Parts: sequence; C-alpha cells; structure tokens
Amino acid sequence: MHSSVREANFQALLSDDNEMHSHVSDLVGVYEGIRTEDVRGTRLAHMVDAAHVTQPQPDLVYDRTRLRESSLPDSALASFVHFLNRKYPATVGSRGLNNLTNTSISPEAKFLNSFSLRGVQYSTISHRTRNSHILFRSSQSGSASKAPGHSKPGQITHIFFHSLALSPHSRAAQGNTHRPDVYLCVQPYGSLQPELSDTDRMYRRFGFAGGFLCQRELGPIIVIEPPSIISHVAVTPLNIKGYPLLHILPMDRVRL
Repeated sequence: MHSSVREANFQALLSDDNEMHSHVSDLVGVYEGIRTEDVRGTRLAHMVDAAHVTQPQPDLVYDRTRLRESSLPDSALASFVHFLNRKYPATVGSRGLNNLTNTSISPEAKFLNSFSLRGVQYSTISHRTRNSHILFRSSQSGSASKAPGHSKPGQITHIFFHSLALSPHSRAAQGNTHRPDVYLCVQPYGSLQPELSDTDRMYRRFGFAGGFLCQRELGPIIVIEPPSIISHVAVTPLNIKGYPLLHILPMDRVRL
C-alpha cells in the first residue's frame, strides 16, 4: 500500500511540477517503460496504452491504430496452414478449407504487439518479454476448436490478423466472405527429461502454486487462438543435475 501511494504521488509530481519534470526529463521515458512493462496476471490492460482502443468482439481488445502490414515468416505460415487444415476438416460433399498448402494462403497479414483478453494484456517477445510467457491449451488431433488437449508453456512470437477467402460452404457457416481473425504464433518449451520427473513432482504436488519444470529450448512455432490462453507464467532459469531448465509458475487463473 505504501509503495502504491508513493508511486501515485511521484506520478502526480511528474505531471504537475514542470520544474521537476525538466530536471528528470531524461529518466521519464525509462520510468514509463518500466512502469508498464510487466502487467502479468493483472487487469490493467484496459488502462495501459488505452488510447484509440477498439473492441471488435467480446473480451478481446486491441489498438487498431498500431496494426502494421507485413508477411508471415515461412515457419509461421506453414504452422498457420496446418492449424487451418485441422480447424476446417473435410466434410462430406464439401471441400471446406481442408488440404490447404502454403501457396494457397497469402503470407500477408496485419500484426500487433499486444492485445487484451478479458482485461489481461498479452504481448510478443519483442514488445514486452515478460508478458509474452503464457500457459496455453494445445489442441490434439481433430478440430482445433473442439479438442482442448493439454496445457503447455510457451512464448508468443507474433500476433496477427488474417482475412481468409472462405469457400461457399464456409461462408454460409461464418456469414461473410472475408473474416478477420486474430491468431498467435507460440513457441512451446520442451518437455522435461524423464530422469528429472521425480524433481518435477516436488513442484507439481503444490498444484498451481508450485509450478513445474521444463526444458529451456523452444520448439517449432505453432498457431493458436486467444481463447486457448490459460494464463501468464513467470519463467525462472535453473540448473538441476547438470541440466539447464526453466521453472514455470502460472501468474493468474484466467482460464482453468
């Protein structure tokens, strides 16, 4: 409480006292960056960077003025195509979006640095590193929208919108020809070595509060949608029995 009051008083001095602001002008930008860099597990996303925000669908908020056009990297495009082929499987009498290839989907997309999901802000690794670490549901075989799979830790590398030219069958189901959807490229952390399972159980026995262990190495990019996010995680490097590991600690309980 005392820390929050002191910070509030300091912010008021910076905004109201021109003389003080002039003396510390070189530090103001650094201070603002640090103050807003880490909002993991909090509901501050609607107040941080709140100018010009739009809410195109319930619970998902982003700043439309910060969209930028670019191309998906080859690895991300291949993963995106794989995601679409699973999400829109073949149906009897309809081709849908199945059997897509990298050449049948445009690599052009609109990218974001961050967005808010149910009031919690998530960012790419290049924008706010600590806000890019997440726990998410990885889909298994079948439809990506119906198979929840199991939870994995990973890091957000890209956030992008893509307008898909849907087939007549899909247009009837979706209600329009071009539908902008937001997707996330995530690199999951590697699974723990079997010989460290006993050490991992020491953490997992405390449930959400204890966290768990995983490898430091990041795997190939996979594509998910925002509802697959469970929570932020705090990532702490460890060395156990000569293995470079990460301790993963969930930061909130947005989706259980």
